[in-house]
Amino acid sequence: MCVFRLTPPQKVGIASFCPYNIGPGKCFPSTFYRKLNAGDRKGACAEIRRWIFDGGKDCRVRSNNCYGQVSRRDQESALACWG
Repeated sequence: MCVFRLTPPQKVGIASFCPYNIGPGKCFPSTFYRKLNAGDRKGACAEIRRWIFDGGKDCRVRSNNCYGQVSRRDQESALACWG
């Protein structure tokens, strides 16, 4: 349960990141979720951008063919933090 009111864009950003992209099994025990529920919105937003690895590959490296995850985390973070 979130301890502060979320705007519709913030809800979309969190829903895209948490249950949809990383899944509930990884989301609910994550540092992101703990910080969000503790009211640490800035900390939670920073955590979203840390999820940029896929199968052990760093998605910031374009040759790993998963750079879309970096873009998606940026978008989700922007919505969740500033939406």
